[in-house]
Amino acid sequence: MNRTATRYRHLLNGLRPEPLGSYLAGLGLVRLIGEQADPDATARWLPDGLVIETLVEDIADWLAAEYIPTPVLSPWNGGSGFGDKDKEPKRRIALLRSHPSPRLDGLRHAIDVAEQVTNDQRAGGWDKSRIVQEFRNRCPDALLPWIDAAVVLADHQPFYPPLLGTGGNDGRLDFSTNFHECLIELLDVTDHGRARSGSRARDLLTGVQAERLASVAVGQFDPALAGGQASSPFGAAGSLVNPWEYVLLVEGALLFASGTARRHQHDIGRAARPFTVTFSPDGFASGAASEDSRGEVWVPVWSKPCTLAEIKQLFGEARASWRGRPAQQAVEFYAATRTLGVASGIDEFVRYGLHRRNGLAFVAVPLERVQVRERPEVRLAARIEDWVRLVRSQEASSAIGGATRLFDQAHMAYARDGGPIRLRDMLAALTTLERAVGRSGRTRDRSPVWTPRPAEDFMREFRKAETSELRVAVALASCATAPSPAQTGASQARSRTMRQILLPVDPADPEHPRGRWRDAPVVPGFGLRPLRHVLADVLIWRSRTATDERGNTAFHGVPTFRYGIPAPAADLHAFARGQLDEADLSRWLRACLALSWRNVTCVWSAAGQTTLVPALGVLQPLAAGLAATGEPDGLKQAMSPDWAVRLAAGQVTAVHADAVQRLRQAGWDAVPPLLLPVVDGVSLAAALVPRSRGWRWLMVNHFAIQVRAELEDNGAVERALADDGDQEINPNESAEEML
Repeated sequence: MNRTATRYRHLLNGLRPEPLGSYLAGLGLVRLIGEQADPDATARWLPDGLVIETLVEDIADWLAAEYIPTPVLSPWNGGSGFGDKDKEPKRRIALLRSHPSPRLDGLRHAIDVAEQVTNDQRAGGWDKSRIVQEFRNRCPDALLPWIDAAVVLADHQPFYPPLLGTGGNDGRLDFSTNFHECLIELLDVTDHGRARSGSRARDLLTGVQAERLASVAVGQFDPALAGGQASSPFGAAGSLVNPWEYVLLVEGALLFASGTARRHQHDIGRAARPFTVTFSPDGFASGAASEDSRGEVWVPVWSKPCTLAEIKQLFGEARASWRGRPAQQAVEFYAATRTLGVASGIDEFVRYGLHRRNGLAFVAVPLERVQVRERPEVRLAARIEDWVRLVRSQEASSAIGGATRLFDQAHMAYARDGGPIRLRDMLAALTTLERAVGRSGRTRDRSPVWTPRPAEDFMREFRKAETSELRVAVALASCATAPSPAQTGASQARSRTMRQILLPVDPADPEHPRGRWRDAPVVPGFGLRPLRHVLADVLIWRSRTATDERGNTAFHGVPTFRYGIPAPAADLHAFARGQLDEADLSRWLRACLALSWRNVTCVWSAAGQTTLVPALGVLQPLAAGLAATGEPDGLKQAMSPDWAVRLAAGQVTAVHADAVQRLRQAGWDAVPPLLLPVVDGVSLAAALVPRSRGWRWLMVNHFAIQVRAELEDNGAVERALADDGDQEINPNESAEEML
């Protein structure tokens, strides 16, 4: 090959990544030029079409005069020209055999081999897989790409890549015999026939239509030309196609020949199909879970000039890797495009679904163009997939099926676009699924409890969308109790986290290191009742159990949770007033419950301005535990055990008055209750559950003054603000670490 000869740049407006037939035709043209005319030719996809740079001056004339067809035969299919009833396909085979063009010599030789195999099949009664194997063993090498693209044999079992239907056919429509019909029409050896063939090739390459289209069934590759019911203003229309498009798309499909089967023995039926995954209804507007589909094909698009050798390597490797293995689902393919799991040089993929959309016929529906761009945060999805896969493998109820479906949607959205809100929604859907599993006896018995993942890396993403709702949700989810002093040794009760209060799970023990399911949550109703009502019940439960904890003997009364990440006090006042979006708060809380908050600390941004709630202002110091002024080592004043129940019953004014009296015992003169409470008692109780940061500043500046004369000096307020009761303590630590 003369590398210094003139090279021509051809912009082929008629060949584009959509529809699938046009994309495959472009691949076929690149493959044929590279193999038969110019191995150094390059190709790339631009918005205006396929660009080929080659020594070939006129591609349309080259196709009409020099193109040599690749042998394409499917003797294992009925309707392929080798069955007893295949009248029209047999006629086409006969025409090819008698055709005067020497360009068909390779196809004629392959026909002879196919007839020998079918004769032996009739005598031996072989099944389809045996026919494929025998034909592959005997056929000329030029036919191997077609066989490998149409059928994958593994352990004597045939697998059918959906790109070519079910072995090179779609029902009775055999792709090989349509290929033969187009060849007969295009390889006319007369001058007029060659000129018309060149004109048709030029129509295809330029995207115009000067010559009439041929009445050839295009099958699933081009829905707009496939015809059928409602395809015309007059009802049903026939299938029309430029015969060169059909010939070239079959030639292009050969680049998808399975070349990875031996490298991926763990899932031969899927991994041997390049850029092919199972169908998912998510990620595009028209998807339906009940849709009949053969799967999806994600075709690569590149803008950098590539030679045929580079393109063959691209398709031979078919690299779309997620978590160290080939992508087998659409969500994994999305994740691969976001985490450098695809070959460098690919700019985007066109996602095609091979769906049944017109009677019994399948069509290649373009679903989306997926840009290849790095979103490293998507790797967080890998940390939660295994548990969901395990649950999915069990026989599930309709409730679990619905929860799994919601998780799949959120999972797909996050793998596709990343971002803190989609991460939140995915984790929230995981908690919803966990709740569904916990309510289902059969699936629960067969599924382990979800092990929360460390929250630190997830928090880095959450902080990008920091809101009051997120801060309060983290404060709630990180709440934890301390072990009971009544039990010691191996039987000692472990700290119970908020997820182990709201969800039907128990803490780990020596026999159940991952925790275990329980029949009902400690505090029921999460996800079924308004969140503030559930949290009010959590405060009631806390008031009944706090006196049993180690470390709480230093309180006169019962404090709220002693372990957890504090929320800004202003956020809790806003929550009590109903100024937070409770639906958004609930989503954040469900997401945070899927994580472990052990050894996590967080310093939030300053909370926004809000109108303060006097009753909450005087209750927050007692919820945290307030040392009497002048007695830093004495008992801390805390809430009375009955206040949570009384607040939930609406006795806000009375509880406020009792809190004022208890603050006086600690040396503070507090704001008295109003005649009418500012907020309801349920909201107050809910806002008292998480730990609070900044309550001392609010109390000193808004709700109380010190009244003990011996402390009325310039440093009293500063010492009160520096009290260690507002110190951050990590949840879920051992007793030795916490106390």
